[in-house]
Amino acid sequence: MKSSTIVVVFDQVSRADFFNRLEWPYLVKSWSKTISWHQLSAHKVQLELDGLDEIDSLTITRRRRGDCIFIGARNRVGELIQSGLWEYEQESQLCVCYRRVYKPELVNLLRERLPDFICSTFLK
Repeated sequence: MKSSTIVVVFDQVSRADFFNRLEWPYLVKSWSKTISWHQLSAHKVQLELDGLDEIDSLTITRRRRGDCIFIGARNRVGELIQSGLWEYEQESQLCVCYRRVYKPELVNLLRERLPDFICSTFLK
């Protein structure tokens, strides 16, 4: 499976705020077009979306390890659509998102939306 990688680096966010905004309640609010969400476990939620880009349901898995948060998204049939590593770099106080998109038809769309997601999640 061929994938595409997108990297975004940003600052002006404290370490505490970075991790707080990647917790489920705040994170889900930032996803565009979320109709509802259901927590399946401590590390997994089911999102119901408005069908934007033919995606109407996603299962998101999130795990924190030290200063890193790993997030994966699967569609309704369980295919991995994207995965990401969110990292707070303590020394430089930079936030970094490494996103890998596995569905070629979504690469451009998700590349365009990532800066908006970061702004709505961290900078507003």
